[in-house]
Amino acid sequence: MSRSFGATRAVQDISFTIAPGEVLALVGENGAGKSTLMNLLVGALEPDTGSVRVAPPSGPHGRRVAMVHQELSLFDNLTVAENLELDREGGGAVVSERASRASARSVLEHLGVDVSVDATVGSLTVGQRQLVEIAKAVSVSPTLLILDEPTSSLEGPQVALLFAAVRRLAAAGTAVVFVSHRTEELFELCDRLLVMRDGVQVEFGPLAGHTRASLVESMVGRETSTLYPGRAPSLPPEPEIELVDVSLAGRLHGVSLSFPAGAVTAVTGLDGHGQTEVAEILAGATRPASGTVAVHGVPVRFSGPRAAVRRGIGYVPPDRRLDGLLLDGSVAANATLAAAPRVHPRGVRSPRRERRVVQGLVQRLAIKASSLHQPVVELSGGNQQKVLVGRWLLVPGLRVLVLNDPTRGVDVGSRAQIYAVVRDLAASGVAVVLVSTDMQETLGLSDQIYVLYSGRVSGRLLAADATERDVMHHAMGGDARA
Repeated sequence: MSRSFGATRAVQDISFTIAPGEVLALVGENGAGKSTLMNLLVGALEPDTGSVRVAPPSGPHGRRVAMVHQELSLFDNLTVAENLELDREGGGAVVSERASRASARSVLEHLGVDVSVDATVGSLTVGQRQLVEIAKAVSVSPTLLILDEPTSSLEGPQVALLFAAVRRLAAAGTAVVFVSHRTEELFELCDRLLVMRDGVQVEFGPLAGHTRASLVESMVGRETSTLYPGRAPSLPPEPEIELVDVSLAGRLHGVSLSFPAGAVTAVTGLDGHGQTEVAEILAGATRPASGTVAVHGVPVRFSGPRAAVRRGIGYVPPDRRLDGLLLDGSVAANATLAAAPRVHPRGVRSPRRERRVVQGLVQRLAIKASSLHQPVVELSGGNQQKVLVGRWLLVPGLRVLVLNDPTRGVDVGSRAQIYAVVRDLAASGVAVVLVSTDMQETLGLSDQIYVLYSGRVSGRLLAADATERDVMHHAMGGDARA
C-alpha cells in the first residue's frame, strides 16, 4: 500500500501479513507513517495504490477491524454502558437498558476492569477511561484489533490487566497490532515486528533476537545516546515552591511536599492516588480545601492558572489536545501563547521578532513542521508535544515547570530531546515537577521521588538509589520500616 498527502508520501509500498492469534509490534518515530498505516487498515483512509485484505469475523455480530485510538473517543456525559453500546452494529435493533448494562458488565469483567457500568465517563480517571476505550473495541469481537499507545495512561496493575486481555484475545484467534513507544512492553507481549521510518517499511520479521538498543537503532536509523541526561550533582536544600499540609475533598490528606530549584522532583503513585491533584494545585488549576502553597516560604493563593503563570509557574497538562494546544492555531501561535510580553513587548505585535524566537525553538527541539504557520493539529503527536513543552522555554522568569505525563505517546527520539530540555531547565535553576505514568521515566529523569498512596505521602526516595520495586512498595501502601 501507498498513500500520499499532496507532495508528502506518508506510506510507501508497505506489504506485510499478520496471522490469527499473532501480536505484531508496529514501531517508528512520530511522523514515520504509523498513524496513516493504521487508518488505512481500519478503513478511515483509502490507499492510493494497494489494498487491505482482512478475514471475516468469526461471529455474526463481529467486526473485521477495531481500533483503540491514542486520543480517546468516548462521550464524557454518557455512562460506561451507553458508550459501549454506541459502538455496536445492531442493525437498528432496539436493545433494552438492562441488556446493554449486562453486556457492558460482561465485557468489563472479561477484561478484569473494575469500573461501574453506570458511572459517567467524565467521572473516571484517565486510566479508567483508557480501559473503557479498550473494552469498547473488544466488545465488537474484531478479527484484527489495533491498539495505538494503549498503555500511555495506565499504571502497572492496569497494564498487567491489558496484557492478560490481549493474550486471551490472541489465544482465541484475534490478530493484534500493538503500537507503543515503551520498548519493554514490546518484548513482553509481541511476536513479530514492523518498523517504519519516513513512511517506508525498513524491517518486518521476528522480534526475537532484538535488544532495546538494536530496536531503537532500527527505528531512528542511527545509534542513540543515553536516553536520560545526568542528574543534578546534589539536591538543593531550599524549596522554590512547597505544599504544606494540603488537603483536597477526600483526594489529598495533609500532604507536604518540597520542590527545590535546580532539581527534578517526581510525584508518583498508582492511578487515582492524588498525584494529578498535586500537579493541578501547583499550576493554579485547582484550589486546596486547606493547607498552604508557598513560594520561597511565602504563602500564595492562586485565583487560577493565569495567576500561577504570573508567578513564573508553567504547566504541561496530560492531554495536549484537550487542555494544552489551540489545535487550529499555528505552530507560532501555540509556541508563544504564554510568552506574549517577551515576543510582543508593550503589546505591539512584531512578526519579525515572533519568527526569530519561534524559529530558534523549532531548531532547538527539532520540531518537524512545514512552516511556522502550519496548524499544530497537522503535526505528529511527538511534534505537538514538543511545541507544548517548548512553549515554556520562551517565558522569561520561569521558576517552576509542572510536567503532567510529558511524554505520553511520544517516540524515543522526541523523548530524548524533551528530557534534555528538562535537564537544561533544572540546571538553570528551575524547579521541575514530574508526574508520570512511565516508571522508567520517573526513575531515570528525576532527582527525588515522592510516592503517594490514598492521597497521603507514603515515601520519599532519592532517585539515584531507588528501584522500581522500591517505588511500587510505597505506591501500594508500604512504609519505610517494612
